[in-house]
Amino acid sequence: MNSIILAPTTLPDAPLLEFIEAGVQAGYDGLALRLNASPGLPFHPVLGNEPLIRDAKRALQSAPPVQEIGSFYMEPVTDIARFRPALALGAEFGAKYAFVVGNDPEWPRLCDSFGRFCDEAACHGLSAFVEFVPMRPLGTLAQTLRLFGEVGRGNVAVCIDPLNFARSGARPDEIKSIDPKLLPYGQLRDGLVHADEPAPSPSMRANVRRLMGEGAVPVAEIVAAMPPGLAYSLELPLELSAARPKAGGSVMTPTAWAKYLLSRSREFLKLHAKS
Repeated sequence: MNSIILAPTTLPDAPLLEFIEAGVQAGYDGLALRLNASPGLPFHPVLGNEPLIRDAKRALQSAPPVQEIGSFYMEPVTDIARFRPALALGAEFGAKYAFVVGNDPEWPRLCDSFGRFCDEAACHGLSAFVEFVPMRPLGTLAQTLRLFGEVGRGNVAVCIDPLNFARSGARPDEIKSIDPKLLPYGQLRDGLVHADEPAPSPSMRANVRRLMGEGAVPVAEIVAAMPPGLAYSLELPLELSAARPKAGGSVMTPTAWAKYLLSRSREFLKLHAKS
């Protein structure tokens, strides 16, 4: 059975301890934690709050392992040293990967920033897990693999998000050409693909996420092309799902949504993922 990781975007309004508890109660196999702010998403600061950090470490002792911390954006002006406290804390929490997005249109500068980020991450035993986003400068699988080749660092991996993958114009059979060591885990979600948009492009509409089977992404084909037994991270907030369950007229709790999403995802992977 594929392991499934609860990502913070699924429960964006849940503070750290509530998020950890939801992952435990829902039965996830791993956690991803947001220790650095992401543009446009809620953020619950952790760094510098020593009582919270102590409580989180205590909670994580009986929680699923932390797989990933995020999010780290390579911008035109990027101070890699500013990421050091989050990377160090992530390592203390047991994380293996740091989630990275390339948001710098100047290629040589992006390569320089990313290389230095990889070096800093390596100091903490972390690898850079890079998601290409077609609305941002690092928008395709080909660009991401080129970035890896040019920076020449070994602690790198690529994130295959089915929605961004489809919107970038990539095809499922391209996944088979990726070195499996660059695919430690993936993401799982469906969403809307707009045929009238150039891909990739900064002018593209924002992503609209959906549960598997609710959108236009060939998620089954993408999952089938991924290495067998892969773990998957879930980034599916409640308000972006078109077909969520009714909860007696009330709003679903974070744990209830996380549990429902986990069940739906396990059913999907059982049908489509390689064992």
